[in-house]
Amino acid sequence: MNKLLLLLLTIFLLSGCTDPCQDVACLNGGTCLEGTCLCPDFYEGADCGTEERASYFGTYTGTTTYSDAQGNTNTYADSKVISNSSRGIAFIKFDGGIYGSLSTPGAGIFDIPSQSSSNPGAADSYFSGSGNFSGTYVTYTLTVENNGEIVTMSFTGTK
Repeated sequence: MNKLLLLLLTIFLLSGCTDPCQDVACLNGGTCLEGTCLCPDFYEGADCGTEERASYFGTYTGTTTYSDAQGNTNTYADSKVISNSSRGIAFIKFDGGIYGSLSTPGAGIFDIPSQSSSNPGAADSYFSGSGNFSGTYVTYTLTVENNGEIVTMSFTGTK
């Protein structure tokens, strides 16, 4: 009787010691801790299967303002497309092939590193700037240099 009681108690205790990560699959290099996936930078979701940048993709409608060195400005209604960049998980692509780099995971902040236009046949223009996403909004400012002339372009829009 004592042996049977000891056996049942042992089985009961061992059955309560299951690994909380046993049935948890974390994707994209995520690791499981206490049954929850800890995601690497720029991935999110219960299984780390969602790219953070995917939530930023889409067409944003808003206003663009151009300002030149002489103080002339031009503002008009505009739309911009933000899409996937083949440069890697922390990069996004703007119209015209310009790319941005997400700088802080989860913050929606991005830099537009100095780069030339990738549009064939376009004049030699160089771009740099920064911006951020907040919910369904995006704002960014670009400095554009073309043949020695510098123009600032700002865009604010919503998806």
